[in-house]
Amino acid sequence: MMSGIIERMIDLAGLLERLAGLLTGLFMVICLLTGCQSLGTELPDSFDKEGMEEKVLCAIGCFNEKDYQSILDMGCTEFQEFLTAEEFAEQCDPMLDKRGEFREIVKTVSMGCKNEEGEAEYAGFILVADYEGGRICFNITINQNMELMEFLVR
Repeated sequence: MMSGIIERMIDLAGLLERLAGLLTGLFMVICLLTGCQSLGTELPDSFDKEGMEEKVLCAIGCFNEKDYQSILDMGCTEFQEFLTAEEFAEQCDPMLDKRGEFREIVKTVSMGCKNEEGEAEYAGFILVADYEGGRICFNITINQNMELMEFLVR
């Protein structure tokens, strides 16, 4: 009887964790979309789409190797000043340890954005990666200089 209650509590905790993850992801997507004016799902012609996708995949590769300093080095000045590699590790190592080995990217969405003043264009990427123990969603923003402006993980 007691083991049945414990199993239900574990199932409920797992459900709550998934729900919290979904809500966090939804909130991050809303923040990404409200922080810039969408240009649609296509990147502007002035962007090197292949180069940007390569940069995004390289950043995810560094993430999987826990090479957070390399991710920071790919970023713009503001991104680099926002946090340290040690702070990055504190936040991301537990997630990577829990999810285990990287398998593949299962979904990619890209979009073009402009800042609120309409002066600067950005590329936004949302990628879902499959790992041994679950999935990780990446929200990555890159400026026209091919620098990371945002690297969000959930």
